[in-house]
Amino acid sequence: MRNWTAFAIFALSVALFGCGGGNGILPKPPEPPISDGTSTFVISVQSTPPGAEIFLDGRSTGLRSTLIETDPISLPLPLVEGRTHLLTLRFDGYHDWHQWVERTNEGTVIVKANLQPKSNSEGLLIVTSEPSGAKIILDGTETGKVTPATISVTPSCHAIKVEMDGFLPGYETVFVPSGEQVEVHIPLQPKNTGVISGVVYDRFGGTPSGAFVELKTPQGEVIDRTRSTSFGLFKFRPVPPGNYIVTAEIEVEGVREVGQVENVVVKSGERTFVSLVVFPAGLVGSIEGVVKEPDGKPIPNAQVAVLYYAADLDFVLTSRRTMTDEQGRFRLENVPAATQVVVARKQGYQATQTQAIVRTGERTFVEIVLQPLTGTQALQPPTKVFAISYIVPTEILPNEGKGARQRVEGAGSGAEFYRQVLASLLLKRGHPASQIFERLAKSKRTPTRFFPEGFIGSVGIGWEPPLSIPSQGLLGYRVYRSVPTATGWKLRLVIDEPEQTTAEDVSFDFTPGWTYRYAVTAIMLDGKETSKSEPTQATFLSPIRLVEPADNAEVAQSQLQFRWTPVGGSVPFYFVQLYSNPERSL
Repeated sequence: MRNWTAFAIFALSVALFGCGGGNGILPKPPEPPISDGTSTFVISVQSTPPGAEIFLDGRSTGLRSTLIETDPISLPLPLVEGRTHLLTLRFDGYHDWHQWVERTNEGTVIVKANLQPKSNSEGLLIVTSEPSGAKIILDGTETGKVTPATISVTPSCHAIKVEMDGFLPGYETVFVPSGEQVEVHIPLQPKNTGVISGVVYDRFGGTPSGAFVELKTPQGEVIDRTRSTSFGLFKFRPVPPGNYIVTAEIEVEGVREVGQVENVVVKSGERTFVSLVVFPAGLVGSIEGVVKEPDGKPIPNAQVAVLYYAADLDFVLTSRRTMTDEQGRFRLENVPAATQVVVARKQGYQATQTQAIVRTGERTFVEIVLQPLTGTQALQPPTKVFAISYIVPTEILPNEGKGARQRVEGAGSGAEFYRQVLASLLLKRGHPASQIFERLAKSKRTPTRFFPEGFIGSVGIGWEPPLSIPSQGLLGYRVYRSVPTATGWKLRLVIDEPEQTTAEDVSFDFTPGWTYRYAVTAIMLDGKETSKSEPTQATFLSPIRLVEPADNAEVAQSQLQFRWTPVGGSVPFYFVQLYSNPERSL
């Protein structure tokens, strides 16, 4: 297994967009509280000045806030698990503070509100949605407006809700500085749908951009298509629950490379993460076989995985997985021609690993015997968890049906590159986990929102498993996420390949300036789940804007400034690397 010690534990990313800024101070995201490992939910409310009256869903709770940075005090707020509540702080002489909070089964939330004096002038809030025409509810009150709309608001924190028939409501909390304009874009998810996102790898462990990625039914009908963007990421539109196939294709130096993942299960209201590897299309074969018990009885619904290692590295990028049928049979097409590691596993059985020699154009047969599980050892949770956050464009291609593919022009011209490029990785120790420079297609206008329409945030999470050979004792992992100022732990990702120790939380619902915490658990062969790992965190900074002298920049609503020199010819690129190691100065 790869030693993750050298990689980042905590990272920030910044997007170089021409967003409006100013001298207003954005409330600093609080440091996350230390988990005590108990299955309880705690919420504390702090403010400056202290003593603000606390309202929940418009009703006074009779409770008041304590001073920021003092010891948190748990408050008996009547929060209902699974429901989003409006929290309001009110203090004479200051503008009301509004934000969304949510109770979960476990976690700690510390609200930290820097109340703004009423002498501060108003700002502007521009609300857009996807699709447009959604009803806007601001701070618990209907505005009578639909998206897109511009609303004058107090210089404070505001809770936005947008509603539209047939879609799940969208929520956002945003701080609007005095005299400034903030634009918020809220994509809505249709009801009774799930979301598929993921990453494309090449056989060397790289993450190519520009790969065509298609979502298909088991019968081969194309449902949606997109292209991988920076860091190999992709995301499809929401789709109905069901079983799907994801394919990827890219041309590299005249060679067509393909990848495929079957049995991608989508559940309503949940997200599914998919990782796949592309290989030269002309150098593939197939594997088929049967999984059975020692007495020859076939084992249905067992998972069979072909492990995909990065070339020349003892590190599993992902696996190609399928399930056995009622007769214990399985088949995998388009497997790279090489000696492949095949693993069969099912809850209640000891996993078995074998090898299969795959030859070009040929079919290889494998028989795998699983021994019933007689006992499992207690395991510690995964360790050395890290998170890296960044922002990338996303591209959804027109679906013309019948597998047609539309080439998108303009991505290769140097004149169309962004003058401003994603900067990234705040590393606690070691070096960046992946290549940073990716080319972005030029926007048709200067975006004023964050994240702008057509862009998504992503957090890469990695960990070290509790076993040196994870397949011998694990079925997979669960990745949990919390927002320290708004919600406790919620299940975010399910990883059903124990040899895979990285994942991507690709989403539209990240908020700039907020800190997101992640923890990982391991699922043992008997189906039991370990405790959560020590949490890690990632923060999306506010947008960067260029300032004088030319090519220098600052982070809006903060004291962060950058002095840099362009690299390259007529198309300048910028690379910013921040280190958070306390033993190292910034």
